[in-house]
Parts: sequence; C-alpha cells; structure tokens
Amino acid sequence: MVAKNLTDSLLSILNKIMRSHHRQFVIGSDPFYADNTWCCHQLSSSLWVSHCPDLRVGWTEDLDGVKWGVLGLAIESIQEKLDPLKEVAKTNTTKVPNIYSSWSGRWVLVGNNQIHPDASSLLGCFHGIINSKIWVSSSPVLLAQILFPDRKPLVDSRVLEYEVGISWFTPPRSRFSGIQRLLPSQIIDFKEQKIKPRPLMPPIDTSRNYTEIIDLVKSTLITIIKRLPEVSQEIWLGLTAGYDSRLMLVLSRVAEVEIKPFTRMAARTSVADLILPPELACKCGYHHVFLQVGKRDTQRQKLVVEHSGGHISEGDAEPFIKGVRQGMTGISFGGHGFAIASGFARLPTLPATFDNPEIGAKQIAQLFQESANSTATAGLQEWLTWVEKYPQDNLDWRDRFYLEQRQAGWLSSKEQIYDLGQLERFPILNCAYIYSLLLSINKEQRIGSLVQEDLIGQVMPELLEYPFNPDDFYFGIGRIIRSKSWNIPEYVYGKLANKLRWLSRSLMLPS
Repeated sequence: MVAKNLTDSLLSILNKIMRSHHRQFVIGSDPFYADNTWCCHQLSSSLWVSHCPDLRVGWTEDLDGVKWGVLGLAIESIQEKLDPLKEVAKTNTTKVPNIYSSWSGRWVLVGNNQIHPDASSLLGCFHGIINSKIWVSSSPVLLAQILFPDRKPLVDSRVLEYEVGISWFTPPRSRFSGIQRLLPSQIIDFKEQKIKPRPLMPPIDTSRNYTEIIDLVKSTLITIIKRLPEVSQEIWLGLTAGYDSRLMLVLSRVAEVEIKPFTRMAARTSVADLILPPELACKCGYHHVFLQVGKRDTQRQKLVVEHSGGHISEGDAEPFIKGVRQGMTGISFGGHGFAIASGFARLPTLPATFDNPEIGAKQIAQLFQESANSTATAGLQEWLTWVEKYPQDNLDWRDRFYLEQRQAGWLSSKEQIYDLGQLERFPILNCAYIYSLLLSINKEQRIGSLVQEDLIGQVMPELLEYPFNPDDFYFGIGRIIRSKSWNIPEYVYGKLANKLRWLSRSLMLPS
C-alpha cells in the first residue's frame, strides 16, 4: 500500500510538471511567450524565433554570415558529412537548402528569412497571416491565439475517430479556419510573404541497381544509429513482431549501440507482440521490457485537448492518456516510414494517375469510407491541386499520399502529443535521401516488406526464422491464454469490437 501511494504521488507530481505547448515554437515578426519560461531569439531585423526551453535548438552562421537555426532533432545520415549545424557553417547561404536532404529526424530549419521543414514535416508548421505578416508555429493552438486575439477561431466540426474514415485533418488544411499546415513540398518565405514549392526529395532514379540501393539504405541507417549516443545515452526501441522494428533491432546490434527494446501492453496488443519481442531482443543480446498500461488520466486527457486543439483522435492519444511511457527519459526510435515506398500497393483501388483533383479526392474519400462532402475530401482536393501543379518525377501520387497526408497530416499531430512527455521520439526513417533511395527500387520489389526482409537477411538471417506478425491462433489457445491472462476480458472485448467495426465498415462499402 505504501509503495502504491508513493507511485501515485510520483505520477501526480509528473503530471503537474507536464504543461501544454511543451517543446513547441512560434516564429513571427515579434517575440512570443507561451509562458514565462520561453526563450526568444531575434533571427533578423523582422523575424523572431520563440520556443519552449525544452525544445532542442541550435544556432550557427553560414559562410556568408547569415544566421540559421535548427529546431528539433536532426541527425546526418551520410557518414562522410558533419552534423547539421557544422555543415551549415561551411556552406554559402544560397546552397544551404541543398544540404539537408540527408538529415534524419523531426526538425525545422529557419534562416535567410525562410522556413524549411523536415522530410515529411513531422515537426509540423502551421501558418497564417495577421496584419499582412505570416506567423508560423508547431502548435495550431498557439497560432490561433496570435491570429485571433479577440475571438475564438472557427473550427472544423468533423470529429476525428480512431481508425475510422480519414482520421486526420487533411493538409494543407488544419482544423482551424484561417490556419494552414505546411506540406513537405513547401517552404515559407518571409521576405516575399508567400509559400513556395520545393522538391520532396533528391531525384528518384529507377535505373539504379537493387543491391546497391539496399546497401546504401543499410549504411545510412547504421550511421544514424551510431550517432544516437551523441544525442542521448538512454536509447529506447519500440519492438513488435513486425518487420520494421526487427530491422532496427538488428541494425542496432551491427552498429554496436546499446539500446533498450520495449513493447507497450494494451488490450489490442497482439499475442505475437507479447511473445516474440523478448525472444528477438535476447537473440540480439538486449534486455527487453514491457510497459504496462495505466488507467485513463483525466488530467492528461485535458492536456491533449489544450495542446493539440483537437488535431488527433482520442484513440491515437490513448497511450499518452494512459501514461504508457510515463517516467521514461532519453530518446525512442522505431521503423515507421517504410509504408511510403509501398503506398501504391496499399491503395490498390486507386488508379496510377488521377483525372483531376476533384475526382482524385473523391476516390481517396471513397476508399477510406469518407463522405464526398466531408471537409477531409475538400482538403484532399486542395492537396491534389498542389500535386498536379508541382509534381516530382518518378513519384507515384499514391506514394506521395503517404508522405504528405499520412505522415504530414496524421503522424505529425500524433508526434506533437508525445512532445508533452519527457521521452523524445526520433523518427529515424524520416529522411528525404532515404525516401528517394526506397522509391528508386522497382515497384515489384517494394511490395509488402521485401526490402526489410532482405536487409534482415543480410545482417542477421537467423532472425528470419521467427514469424512476422502471425495471427494470434498461430501460437495455440494455451499460449494465447497465458500471454493474455492479465487482460482476457479486455482482449475478448477488443477482438469482438474489431470484428464488429470491420463488419459495419464492410456493409457501408458500395456494391
């Protein structure tokens, strides 16, 4: 009882430490203070960068004496290159935008009166205009306070539902009228007060040799992992029974970097995710831990709303609301991002080309069982209008959907929620150079998870002997009961709910 009281007291203290707008930034013509701890830097005569003191921020000057800042965490993926700030310092101003395609992570580069987002804008940039001047923030809530000081902003009435329909506000739209979200294929120019296009990634070369490509992917990922200890000595890896995290596990072993593999337990956690991760981690010489699910915390639930402004469904925020990573420090990474290379295969009913933005948006909406009159569909039409105007050679629009919608729209808002905690999440695959390599692979070889499987086979083929994401019944009733004994009622309920959700959505499909 004493231990429980101490734990409850500790959680109460930690919850009080957490505050809205943790690790957020605001960029505009004047300094901005979300609270009295915020830091403000004057970048030029007409531009200020304001930020939470816990947000990573680094400053440098380029060869021409122009000041640049990197907000968030960026790690260089090419072994021969220096860290991002040092690379900027030895580069002329006009060439700085050419050097960051190989930066991995979640970051924003600001300088020379411009803002450049990371590869899929995971450190989101919401923007709007007041008094003819652009303001930018990672927080739509803070930006709304600046743009609409005398009234509440008009909001999209669509309620996001977990894994139902399009569960994000489709960029370039946000939930707030008058606030847009910067696409990964855009930059902001404060001098000209406009949004400009940029290439999403280096040229996609479909003539490259497959073996050469996966060797490059492997070497870049190993380089990034080897540089993680320079950022933090406490490195966590979210490990499941799937392909992506298993690849990160074996690459960590090859890189000889000490990591802490973990798996969070929830009612919807598969039996495979409860059985295989400890065995895989042990095989690689690591100690695996399970993170127990806590109780729903109303204070955390309120904090999510204050912090996100309704840009995430409650289901997507549930791990944070239940405090799954409570008390963890350091950085955490995983293998999310490979889906960008197989978007065309994951959207099989969509044609290889769209006739026009209106038809293309309706086709996506129909696939996701979203109404043609939904604001999500309208946002998709705006996005496809931009895609049509600024295409990229050899980039399938369905792959681009995963980059500029699922990543920049859905995942970006999810990552912002985790800014509230002490643990810093690092999206290792979020690198334009890596995306260009993956998309240079022949489409037939990008189907499923063949790339990840080949890379695991190269590095540690014995881990291919363990199944990938097998069905629960692969393990037999006995092991299901033993592994799920801690939450059998919730497990059965969750399975039934998933079946009913699948059935109801199937019935909604047009014949």
